[in-house]
Amino acid sequence: MTEAKKILVAEDDEVARQLMCMTLERQGFEVLTAEDGLKAYELALSVRPDLIITDVNMPGADGAHFVRRVRDTGEIAATPIVVTTGFGTGNATFTLAVGADAYEPKPVNPVSLLETVRRLLAGGRGALPAEDV
Repeated sequence: MTEAKKILVAEDDEVARQLMCMTLERQGFEVLTAEDGLKAYELALSVRPDLIITDVNMPGADGAHFVRRVRDTGEIAATPIVVTTGFGTGNATFTLAVGADAYEPKPVNPVSLLETVRRLLAGGRGALPAEDV
């Protein structure tokens, strides 16, 4: 039997975090959580997840700062990263520009999230944001 893939979910909203965790755990993923970018970075360093999902707007260190730190840290720099935001695609576009691999709008659609996660874990690319309207 293969070991479950580890996914780190960095999300300050408890309801959104629980929804993502339930969605991923039901598919056999091991899910670790953090409520802000600083805790998420520490956890990423210690656990070395297979994939990271991060909100853009969080207290402490926001998603863009967190993504930059991950990309600048050799041992976790290549980890696939999905950004989520409910504040329009401008935040997601910026975060993708600093190194994230995919974008999921909030509220997160469980089917779309799973498709993106599976694609990134298989070495593909995720969904990119449409232009702001």
